[in-house]
Amino acid sequence: APLAVTRIEQGAGLSQPTGSLPPGGTSMGDTQLSHDGEERILGAFARLELRIEQGVREERDERQAQINGMYQMLLEKNADIAKLMKDHEQQYQSLHTKVQKLEAEIQRISEEEDRLRRRLTEKDETIETLEETARRKDELVQELEETVRRKDELLQDLEKKLRAEKLAASEKDEEMQDLKEQVKKLLANGEPVFGTIFRKSLADVIPGNDLLGRGNYGTVYKAELKTTQTVYAVKVIVPRKAGNIQEEMKAERKVLEEMKALERLNSDYIVAYKLSWPGNVSGDHPLFSAPKSPSTHDSKIEEGSVSVSDQPTTTATQERSSSPRKVYFMVMELCPMSLAHWCEKTRESGRQVTMLVIMRLLHHVLKGLDFIHNRKINHGDIHLWNILLGCDDGQDKRPPPGHPLKCRAKLCDFGGLSSACAAEDASGQNTTARQQESLKKDMEAFRAVVETLCREECEELPLPVLKSADAKKIKEAVFGERLDKEPKASTYMTRLEELRNKEELDLGLQTPVEIPVEMLPPTVKSIFSKQ
Repeated sequence: APLAVTRIEQGAGLSQPTGSLPPGGTSMGDTQLSHDGEERILGAFARLELRIEQGVREERDERQAQINGMYQMLLEKNADIAKLMKDHEQQYQSLHTKVQKLEAEIQRISEEEDRLRRRLTEKDETIETLEETARRKDELVQELEETVRRKDELLQDLEKKLRAEKLAASEKDEEMQDLKEQVKKLLANGEPVFGTIFRKSLADVIPGNDLLGRGNYGTVYKAELKTTQTVYAVKVIVPRKAGNIQEEMKAERKVLEEMKALERLNSDYIVAYKLSWPGNVSGDHPLFSAPKSPSTHDSKIEEGSVSVSDQPTTTATQERSSSPRKVYFMVMELCPMSLAHWCEKTRESGRQVTMLVIMRLLHHVLKGLDFIHNRKINHGDIHLWNILLGCDDGQDKRPPPGHPLKCRAKLCDFGGLSSACAAEDASGQNTTARQQESLKKDMEAFRAVVETLCREECEELPLPVLKSADAKKIKEAVFGERLDKEPKASTYMTRLEELRNKEELDLGLQTPVEIPVEMLPPTVKSIFSKQ
């Protein structure tokens, strides 16, 4: 615009020429000239205004066109920018998705790495465990090899012992067989048997040293074989003398039945039977005299080593005569003492008897009863004097001095037995009912033994002290709250086992009971005290 004004002024001649009048100078001509000049100036100004307006309009239109072009260009740029932004947004979304996928993959790879690291750790632990197991296995293999080696050594030792025991048993069987043959020959020749096979004759026996016990139906002596120096208990049974021949035959048949039954019984809980033979003894021999003690019980407890009679009863002195009397000799194993003698000595020593010891003794008795009842044999005379304590290892294996004997309770003296050998009685009736009755009597007698052992005080017999609580436990365990209608030894044994398990007793009921040698009766102490 200033350029346009300058151009207008130049065109209108408004520029002051060189050499013009100074200010303040006027003339007529100058006045007219001024008037014309103003018109020209006005006209010039009008034209200038038009030109200016036209220039401005053109300039404005040009500017507007430029602005429109620039705006259009800006719109195009904005569209391009928007498109670019959209493309960038899509690319960003795509990149974000890829980043998320990469992060997920990285997380998965990290988890997989952790899992692999854990598996590697577990594998290392497994390898260590396997190595430890292999080491332990090698140790176990070595222990097993050592155990097998020791087992082989033990088996060899056991085989040697078994061969030695078989040889010893065979020698004993041969010795006993030879002894039986010798007895048969002596009997056939009418020679005295007792004095021939034993060191002393029956007439030389010393009552104070050799007499072990005496009862109504016989006397028991200790006797030593000449050949092997083995000491046995010899029971001389005298059948009861009656007024008529039938009663005497019945008594003799009962003796033979006892010997026959004992010959069939081979158990660790029955006194071992060796052999027997009949014989004749002069009627004035001391064995026919009645016991000096007024009570047969007292004489048995005093000796207490073997069974000597049937149910003890006080009888009158038998008739003494010089005429020979028929007797039966029965050779049995020598037992150190009876249960009655053990009770007395235990109480005298002041030892505390544990419940397990009483349970063992009762279990041994039940084993013996169960053994004979299964063979249809009933004892008929169970009491403390007919329960002996026999050496577990046999009399040939005596303990060293100071060591206790290992004993088991064993049944003896079957003088009151009833057997099923004779299936019918004289009237032809079956004996099953009588057998059941006899079995019941055996169990009632066993109950009496339990009642006697499981009490603290007894006026008749000096018994071992047992705690009231322990005694009550044993009686309740064996017999229960009420009496059994059909008592059986096997049932009572099962109840003892249950009591043992309940009380958590470690040692078995069949384990022998240890008995000090000093508790033995004088008549047998020297025999079992030898090394």
